[in-house]
Amino acid sequence: LFIIRLIFTFAGRKLRRRKVDYLNEFVIPYFGLKPGIHHYEFDVEDKFFAAFDYSEIKKGQLKLKLELEKQERMFILRFFISGTVNVMCDRCSGWFDQPVEGTERLIVKLGENHVEESHEILIIPEQEHSFDISPYLYEYIVLMLPAKMIHPDDEHGQSTCDPDVLRILDEHSYENQPDSRWDELKKLKEKNKNSINNK
Repeated sequence: LFIIRLIFTFAGRKLRRRKVDYLNEFVIPYFGLKPGIHHYEFDVEDKFFAAFDYSEIKKGQLKLKLELEKQERMFILRFFISGTVNVMCDRCSGWFDQPVEGTERLIVKLGENHVEESHEILIIPEQEHSFDISPYLYEYIVLMLPAKMIHPDDEHGQSTCDPDVLRILDEHSYENQPDSRWDELKKLKEKNKNSINNK
């Protein structure tokens, strides 16, 4: 699942983003901003994730605090993300709210063409006057998810996964199955032991 998540994340931001009016609020008009630091706040809800094809996240309630530092030929975006997303448990396939929290930085330089120099350095044409943060925000949220998503334990240390599914998994677990590979070795060991005792 983690590999699939990475494939969809890096498959191409522009191809996966649908043209949805709701996402327009995530477009930052930076042209004309005075040099210095500017602050923005956004609510990231279910309709945000619905705007992306193949999104494994269908529901979420998050807050984004965005800091934009405007400089002469570049601007620096700092993302402060916190909240929860509703995801499927990798153990029992039930749905639960996974906490998400973290920070990311994106450096955007003005140049001739659109070029992604690295994970956090981007060049955009200088004639552009606004910047769409939505595909980057989506990417950051997905990458903040753990590689394996499992229901958290309760206050007593007990799993909150579906108990019926846990019971079935336990009955079919590898540890509970007899391993016939060791039978011949045990027979050979017993045979050698008897042979030594008879000498």
